[in-house]
Parts: sequence; structure tokens; C-alpha cells
Amino acid sequence: MSFLVLISVAAGLSWALSRLAGRALCLRGAMRWGLALGFLFTGCDHFLNAATRYAPMIPDALAAHAMALVYFTGLAEIAGAIGLLLPATLLARLGLPGLRRQAGIWLAVMLVCVVAANINVALKGQTVSGLDFGAWYFWVRPLFQPLFIAWALYCVGAWPFAAPAEGADGRAAEGGARA
Repeated sequence: MSFLVLISVAAGLSWALSRLAGRALCLRGAMRWGLALGFLFTGCDHFLNAATRYAPMIPDALAAHAMALVYFTGLAEIAGAIGLLLPATLLARLGLPGLRRQAGIWLAVMLVCVVAANINVALKGQTVSGLDFGAWYFWVRPLFQPLFIAWALYCVGAWPFAAPAEGADGRAAEGGARA
């Protein structure tokens, strides 16, 4: 739930700042920025708090590889966030027009994979350093994972399997509603 607050606030701020700059983002664009900023934050946090926050979350069957998995997921979050933030015009010039969409899809796949760590924490009755919300939080937290997956897929136009109603730069298309 704390991640939901983080990406929602980041999306709202992105939208508001884009409006002030006269380049209003559409809903998908603001959500993409919010998700990217959230993953940049948490990805960097994987490297800053690997041993204290993330490694204890890893299920026992994978404990021998805990630090490698924490660093890998942190790197995946940062790479995915960068993929979401790179300008579409740059991606087109580089011959990678579908990279933003792929970044969102692979972030969704990663979110599916890491739900095991969230469930593991709840089942073990653990707490996580820096997330001192009580045991109830860790039972509710996995229930939000489908929302994050849908967010990642929606903001890149991969779900509900329709082309996004935005320009290549994430702003509302001309004549379109600016959500």
C-alpha cells in the first residue's frame, strides 16, 4: 500500500507539473511517470537496504541467492523505470519504438514474480525494516499486487489491449480529453 501511495502521489505531481508547464500529460502519461518515479525510488532502495529490508523477505528456498535476487530486482526496477521515461521520439530514432511498452510489460512480469516475497513475509509473520505498519499490512500487501500489475500494463497501453489515447510523448493527443 505504501507503493500505491508513492506512485499515486508521483503521478499526481507529474500531471500537475506538466499542466503548469503547459504540456499536460494524459492519464496514461501521468500514471507512467508515477510508476517510473516509484520504481526509480524502490530500485535504488534495493541497493541501499538490500540486507536489512529486502533479503529477509526472500523465501527460504531461495535464501542462498537472496542478495543476488535483491540486486537483480533492484536493477530491473531501475531499468524498467528508465524505459518508461525515455522520450518516445528518442526511442523511435534509436529504432526501439516498442521499448516503453516492453518496459511496462516486463515490470508487470517482475511484479508477478516478487509477490512470493510479499506472501512469504505475511506467512512468516515478519516485519520489514522501514515498513513498521503492523502485521496486518503484510497480509493486505499481496492483495494490491494485481493493481500494480494492471497499472504497469495500462500505462503503456498493453492493457486493456487498446492503443493509448496519447501522443508519442505521453501528452494528451490533439483534440483528446486531458485526463
